[in-house]
Amino acid sequence: MRFKVTVTKVEVAELWVRATDEEAAAKKVKDELTTSWAYAGRWETKATDVHVVDSQPEAGHSDQSQMSASGPMLLKLKDAATELGISYGTLHALMKEGGIEYTKVGSGKYISRASLVAFIEANTQR
Repeated sequence: MRFKVTVTKVEVAELWVRATDEEAAAKKVKDELTTSWAYAGRWETKATDVHVVDSQPEAGHSDQSQMSASGPMLLKLKDAATELGISYGTLHALMKEGGIEYTKVGSGKYISRASLVAFIEANTQR
């Protein structure tokens, strides 16, 4: 999953400025802070606020809650690999070593949606 996060950080710096009055002092500091080489002394973080504002699955990754419940019960290997978010080669290696169950129909190999869910549950680390 990807999460869009907004961060608000409040920092404070105290510094002494030579100026003729308060307005001129404030303008001098504001002008300095707009430059790329600005230096305003030592900054102290007073508050940090983080909010998650949105989330979305990463491209090419699916989880069992987003797997389509409709459709064929058996998936071709390429489609099963896409559902898991792994390469065809990785899926084939998992099948060969017994890491995921598959069904043979004639000369073709297929993976059931239930096998995909079982594989995810068996390999989820907490």
